[in-house]
Amino acid sequence: MKIFLCVVTLTIFAACSKADEVPPKFKTREDAGVVVRGKLFDKLFATYIKENYAENTTVQDADKDVMNTNVWMKMVNSSLRFGSTNRLTWDESEFAINVLRVPAEKVWLPDITLYNGVKPSMDCAPMNVLVYPNGEVLWVPPCRLQSYCNLTLNLGPYEEQICTLKFGSWTFDGFTMGLELSNNKTLVDMKNFHNLNYKVTKNTAVREERTYDCCVEPYFNILYTLGFQRKAEVGRICEEH
Repeated sequence: MKIFLCVVTLTIFAACSKADEVPPKFKTREDAGVVVRGKLFDKLFATYIKENYAENTTVQDADKDVMNTNVWMKMVNSSLRFGSTNRLTWDESEFAINVLRVPAEKVWLPDITLYNGVKPSMDCAPMNVLVYPNGEVLWVPPCRLQSYCNLTLNLGPYEEQICTLKFGSWTFDGFTMGLELSNNKTLVDMKNFHNLNYKVTKNTAVREERTYDCCVEPYFNILYTLGFQRKAEVGRICEEH
């Protein structure tokens, strides 16, 4: 099964100059754009070290639509909303660029892990991140996941199956990195779910906060619960002899 996120298309903007006229020292707007982007890259990454993560970062872990292992995942680094100093900011009026596409390996990315996954790491494509003038970083990679799910077939092939997907940081506690549901949604967006064999019977998403005896800091995770049931086969006739 494949379910894709409708929110992905809402976050893509054209990176172009606001001015219609070509600056005098350039032959084309494309030439001007290359030079200006180069200056912006130099400004942002001259002192940026991706391993030096920002304090009080919050990551929005958006809807993940899964079954079977094919996922589009949206993550937004929104630390700027909580008063943290963000290094990847610029004056849009100075550069006339409203979004910058940057290779993912150049910026710090949260170590979000599927806790009940078969493998310790998620297999995500190295897609570019989008950086906005206010410092917000958007990453929407397609991922392939393998998660454990206890299937029950005691009542036959049409029994409801419940599977969970639990995501969280592998190394950061809640004081260092927060984790939130995108727009506080409490279910997975299933409008693009199409499957002739199965129907969705349960759909919930919750943000959990855990504390442990060893530590004073909290730990956050996002838990998705999906139920599926095989549809009855139309037109099938069974006869006993």
